Amino acid sequence: MLVTPSWLTLKKWVGMFPIWLADTGDDIVRQIAQAAVQGAPRYWLNFNTITLAGVVLGILAIATIVGRYLSQSPSPSINPAMVQRFVLRVRAWWLMWAMLVFGLLLHKTGTVVLFFVLSFWALREFITMTPTRRGDHHALFLSLVIFTPLQYILIGLGSTANSVYDYYGLYSIMIPVYASLFIPARIAFSGDHKRFLERSAQIQAGLLVCVYSLSYAPALLYLNLMQGGKPWLGSPAGLLFFFVLISQLAEVLQWSWGQLAGRHIIASEISGSRTWEGLIGGSLSTGIIGATLYWATPFTIWQAALMSIVVAVMGFAGGLTMSAIKRDRGVKDYGSLVLGHAGVLDRIDTLCFAAPVFYHLTRFLFSA
Repeated sequence: MLVTPSWLTLKKWVGMFPIWLADTGDDIVRQIAQAAVQGAPRYWLNFNTITLAGVVLGILAIATIVGRYLSQSPSPSINPAMVQRFVLRVRAWWLMWAMLVFGLLLHKTGTVVLFFVLSFWALREFITMTPTRRGDHHALFLSLVIFTPLQYILIGLGSTANSVYDYYGLYSIMIPVYASLFIPARIAFSGDHKRFLERSAQIQAGLLVCVYSLSYAPALLYLNLMQGGKPWLGSPAGLLFFFVLISQLAEVLQWSWGQLAGRHIIASEISGSRTWEGLIGGSLSTGIIGATLYWATPFTIWQAALMSIVVAVMGFAGGLTMSAIKRDRGVKDYGSLVLGHAGVLDRIDTLCFAAPVFYHLTRFLFSA
């Protein structure tokens, strides 16, 4: 007796062979297979993601050995201050790598919490650097304890395949629209009009850069991505790791190209080390490295290269912009992340500017 399986039974059976069925000529079977692939569980930390983390670990280990060797055996041809800067930067990278891996081990929620802490810390550094008056205190307090956590709560509730609501429409406008209207209004209620526009703009800029922009990095974890017309079954954690790695490598490569071949400084009054040669050479080098790491993303080789170049250029713009703010405020660094080496905002300024652009390009070009 021939028994016709129910829809659930058929979907469960098809789920065992989604890729094979997707290549068959039967349109009906192909549609069933496509639905099964969309519902297939994805590994949070797959082999590619673990491999990528291992590669970064190896690079950091080599960099640490090189830094220690250069420190113990100084060479007349190498500037000792440059060696010390390299050693301190490697320490900062170790801390960032450890924090990112720890957040990823706690799954999506842990990663969102990690970036919330970074945003909170960075916004605090930004506010500490900018002058405020008594009338700003309530707006600052609400920015830290209301708008900052709310942005990440909305992302944590974000759009997944099983979500009833898509919160992208809310967290994409919550700070640039609602917070930007609330802050000047709240300061106006205090009755203090001195330097009103400057004070309002400072808080708005801090929220936009330190919270809103950076929050798009963990938002990558909630995208349903496509690859070659089919749902991408890779790890979203790997895509986030790829983005962070590329943004940090771009900064190093741009600085290295600037030291080796830099002749034309872009803005000497803001940064004497950022050159056109560093921007172009570092961005192209980043694109090449990104192309070799395409296997950790839903991108093809050329797509990974182009996305990496975009991240590099936006990261460069972020570093230059934040340097301009520091020069305006008359400070060298935003804070102290590692003893003797800058603050949180100094280390994530490239992420802040690159994250929303990378997210939206990925969402609009590769999202389901």
